[in-house]
Amino acid sequence: MTIVDFETNSPISGVLSRGERGRKYALVLARLTPAELQGIRNELDNMIASGDIFTSSWMPGSDWSNTPFQALYDRAAQRDHQTSAMMFGLFVWEAFDRHPEIWFTGKFEKDGIPISGRTYFQPTR
Repeated sequence: MTIVDFETNSPISGVLSRGERGRKYALVLARLTPAELQGIRNELDNMIASGDIFTSSWMPGSDWSNTPFQALYDRAAQRDHQTSAMMFGLFVWEAFDRHPEIWFTGKFEKDGIPISGRTYFQPTR
């Protein structure tokens, strides 16, 4: 549906189809099988259905073993932690973009320290 920037209150679109992010996202999609891709999407959809505030870097936890995200780390990002984290963030973006409700997003701090991932939340729930 729509992702809205918290600071500007403006819809954000086209993130997954342009620039370096778009190229990396396309590469990851090409490295995953259709079943792996669907497994990642299903798992993210299930997570989103469970609440109304999410921070991408905290969603999957640090151990992706035996989860749909393991293929993202092993095959798509070729076991590179930084690449897999960035790619996970793009999958999270896609999940919220596909969601039927409006979600706000921004970069925030916790205890004065910047959070590495984006936080997504619904304005009213």
